[in-house]
Amino acid sequence: MNSHERVLTALNHKEPDQIPLDLGAGCSCKFTKYFYVKLLDYFGIEDEETLEMCHIPYQLVYASDKVLDLLGCDVRAARLKPIQQGESYYAKKWDDEKSYYYRNNWGTTYRMPKEQGLYFDLVGGAMEDAEDEDDDKKFVWPTPDKFEMSARKELENYCTAGYATTISEQFGNGFLQHGPLIYGFENWLAMLLTEPERCTAFMDKLLQKKMEYYDNIFEIYGGLVDVTSEADDFGTQRGTFVSPQLIREMILPYHKKLNEYIKSKQEVKITLHSCGSVEAAIPDIIQAGFDILNPVQISAADMSPDHLKKQFGKDIVFWGGGINTQSTLPNGTPDQVREETKRNIDAFARDGGFIFSTVHNVQDDVPIENFIAMWETFRENCKY
Repeated sequence: MNSHERVLTALNHKEPDQIPLDLGAGCSCKFTKYFYVKLLDYFGIEDEETLEMCHIPYQLVYASDKVLDLLGCDVRAARLKPIQQGESYYAKKWDDEKSYYYRNNWGTTYRMPKEQGLYFDLVGGAMEDAEDEDDDKKFVWPTPDKFEMSARKELENYCTAGYATTISEQFGNGFLQHGPLIYGFENWLAMLLTEPERCTAFMDKLLQKKMEYYDNIFEIYGGLVDVTSEADDFGTQRGTFVSPQLIREMILPYHKKLNEYIKSKQEVKITLHSCGSVEAAIPDIIQAGFDILNPVQISAADMSPDHLKKQFGKDIVFWGGGINTQSTLPNGTPDQVREETKRNIDAFARDGGFIFSTVHNVQDDVPIENFIAMWETFRENCKY
């Protein structure tokens, strides 16, 4: 099997020749820039002087094909090349004596310390002072990007080479989690319960904009994409962020409409990126038309690999869950990493429906010897 056949077999809940691998390409399976430098050093790669950033706040990079080939990654992601749609109303970068600042097209502001700063932290939203529908109307919605036709060639080459392909970027965040980036967490959560009509008006507009975004995506990449992704963090470490009932009745209907629209454009599998303990919402996530759950936060409540596979393994693919990135990968010994990696493979891999990856992006504090222990253990145990 080539990589494309391997991934699609697993996505259809059948066992391929070996477990597909995604390290460095797909949604929340990437490398932070300082870890990526460690990886380049480990492989003795000296010709990548300029790192291409794919996410500024999280400081994530696009891994090169050379690195992905060395790792044996079965997935390649499109590097979207947007066409400038005029000046953004909100976007801006600046700094002061202590920090760097970044404000995106949505008016969400992030800050990173100049001294030992690793990430940009969320510090404010454009509509945090909004009090009613009249204030809401003042928000300036960004225009979904269009993309250069020349970018299609890259994905065509990946398809010809036999890789599975994905679009891992989204337009904004999800229908639950984008509101806090605009209104602030406290305001948005209060609005969901006390002023739901303001939230649904916002989500109606977000749905419209997301559909326009996918129109633009498939105009360029139509026929070349195997997997798309949406992000909406429903979980905390101990349970869902809001009640499962609110997710089911207020949030997931929007995702269902979007998923149906996406699949009307092209036959693709759709990933929901959702961190935390989302076990209580998984049946509704499946009903909303999601095919894949990522990153499968196995350390959260009710998210053990054995339980997830037994309860939901026939109906949703687990893309992630290979190793706990909160504790084991950064803080364990190489032997502990090997033991957990093998245990998770044994739990998730049977009957297909599993793409091996870490639980979320690989962070700067991960020792290279732990990452290599995980990778080598995968290679030793990936055959069916």
